[in-house]
Amino acid sequence: MDTKQKDIFRRLKGYSHGYYSNATDEEKRTYDAKVNELKTKILADVNRAPEIIAEAFATYYAEMYRKQMQGNYAEMKCDAEWKAIDNVLGALISVKVLKGIENK
Repeated sequence: MDTKQKDIFRRLKGYSHGYYSNATDEEKRTYDAKVNELKTKILADVNRAPEIIAEAFATYYAEMYRKQMQGNYAEMKCDAEWKAIDNVLGALISVKVLKGIENK
C-alpha cells in the first residue's frame, strides 16, 4: 500500500468514528459493507476515484427515485449507505487524493 492509500484510510477512520457514535449495530454493518466495497474499487484504480464515487451516489439516488415513482415517497435522508459514500468522498477530498494528477 502506498503513502496515498494510507492517508485515505487514516482520514476515513476519523469520519467513521463520528458516524459510529450514533449508529445502531445494523447501520454499522451496512456502513462498513459499503465503505469496504468503495475502498476496494478505489484501491484498484485511485485515478478513477471521482467516477467511482459518482457511480455510487448515482446508484443510491436511482434506487430512491424508483421508490418514489412507485408511490413510496421516502424523504431524502442520511442513511448508512449514503453516509458511507459521503465519508469516503470526504476522506478523498481531505487528503487531496488526486492532487497533481491531470484530468483526462
